[in-house]
Amino acid sequence: MRTPSTIPFSEFIRKISHVPTDEIPRNKIRTLMIHNGLRCENIHSATLPQRWTLSLIKAVLIVTLSTSFVMGVNIGGPNVYNSFIVPWTRGYPFPCQKDDETAQWIAQVWWKCDYKKTLLFNKTGYYYLPTTPMDKQVWERFTDAIHTICFVSGGTVGGFTAKYWYKYLTRRNAIVPCMIYQLIASILMIIPLYIYHGYTRGDPDRKTIRETFEYKEIAIALFYISRFLSGLSAGMSCVVTTIYLMDISPRTMRGNIMTFHQLFIVVGVLVGQIIGVPWLFGQHDKWNWGMAWVGLFSLAGCFLIWTLPESPRWLVQERERNEAAVSLRHLRRSNLIEAELEEIERQEASVTTQDLSFYTMCSSTRFRWPLITSIALNAIQQLSGINTIFFYSHEILSALGFVKDRFYWSVISTGLINLVATVVTLKLVESIGRRPLILCSLGIITFIMVLLCIFIQTYLSIAALILMLIFIAVFALGLGPIAFVYPNEVFTIDMRPAALSISISANWLCNTLVTIFFPVLSSIFQGYVFLIFCFWCLLAFVLLWYKMPETKRKKLSQIQAFW
Repeated sequence: MRTPSTIPFSEFIRKISHVPTDEIPRNKIRTLMIHNGLRCENIHSATLPQRWTLSLIKAVLIVTLSTSFVMGVNIGGPNVYNSFIVPWTRGYPFPCQKDDETAQWIAQVWWKCDYKKTLLFNKTGYYYLPTTPMDKQVWERFTDAIHTICFVSGGTVGGFTAKYWYKYLTRRNAIVPCMIYQLIASILMIIPLYIYHGYTRGDPDRKTIRETFEYKEIAIALFYISRFLSGLSAGMSCVVTTIYLMDISPRTMRGNIMTFHQLFIVVGVLVGQIIGVPWLFGQHDKWNWGMAWVGLFSLAGCFLIWTLPESPRWLVQERERNEAAVSLRHLRRSNLIEAELEEIERQEASVTTQDLSFYTMCSSTRFRWPLITSIALNAIQQLSGINTIFFYSHEILSALGFVKDRFYWSVISTGLINLVATVVTLKLVESIGRRPLILCSLGIITFIMVLLCIFIQTYLSIAALILMLIFIAVFALGLGPIAFVYPNEVFTIDMRPAALSISISANWLCNTLVTIFFPVLSSIFQGYVFLIFCFWCLLAFVLLWYKMPETKRKKLSQIQAFW
């Protein structure tokens, strides 16, 4: 009698690949294994091919590059252009009209501005950027941030309205409007600097100045509309992209695959920061292209999206079992999809399409805590203060003494550490789990915020920069990706769009509040402003300690049993 051998499942699949049937029922697997002299300790898992395939890689890359990556560029890029955008929107568009040290350094090197001799020939205010009176500084800091406020406000609207696209479109097709928004935004971003600019070298004459300001209001309006549409695309992508990635993922790989949404946001942030250096697009007459070029990825996505399979889970919900099987075969590159298809059908069998209000979801014992914890995770992702680093690092680093070329290297260092930590998370999210990563992140961030207040107030610039880098790394290990993963895991497929839209709206709403109030609060409290973020992290830690379950590799019924 032959002794069964233990071999990898992938080898077992190759051994039985000669079987002509398209779907091998589960009760046939054991027979085939015994016939081939094989032994597998987990027959159920043997029926579920859990591995990367070319089709799965293609789907993840196309979707994340045309949505998540674009979102990242729109977050990381504008920060390095602020020294050009702020004077431009204030009405000082000429290259030498700069007031911070880094911007003046660029003007000296690339535009031959001589700030030592301005009194000799500054007849038209070419070098002049007036000092804002103390009583108007808070309001001016608010107006300087309007373009960022437009972006995060658009994200709030995009996140909340994303669920409505699913009434008319499929899981895959709902991603297309997200790309179209960004494509329009990129086109609109190109125009402003061509109709309102001051490219003149030297002291401009009165005629040049008059012609420069002719279309100023139109240009600034187009700029703000473009930023709003970019935000609309970004907010929507946090819903439609993560839902699609969730639906095409094998259960044991869903945390890993969904982390790619955050990974490509982080890659986009870094690329946006690199593109914004003065040696590339970070100059007086090029920053509009530095913010518009990413629309090429959205344009490519509009065509490539149609080569991807539809969500198998959505097809099951639509009672299109054959089409769901075809989609699964395409994604798994295997005919052994029957067991996974049956698992999906069991999970969705009791689901009935509902359109519940926010109040009903909160009052229902079935949805209350999944929704509250999802909202808390997304809210604390922003209330942790992460985007004060990416939106306002120009001001923070300049105040700490990082100017001229040192400013750009310090900004890029934040993007690099964010990327490295996110790559590490791809492994940790499936090995350690969601709950430990979130709780550890919140605990460490709380401690970091206290130290950051001390170092900023005592002007320990290098120590403060190191703390900022540690903060970014710790954020990327937990709060960054899991806030998008978790809501997709705790709701059924019919409730997922509505629940995720509410959670993402909370994310962008808190982002908007931080964007609006951080410049004001930092003017009032200086470095102590970070204690506000410390308070919110502590509050979230307590809530999630008691009410957040572990979702790693668990079925929905197992997760819901926690509450």
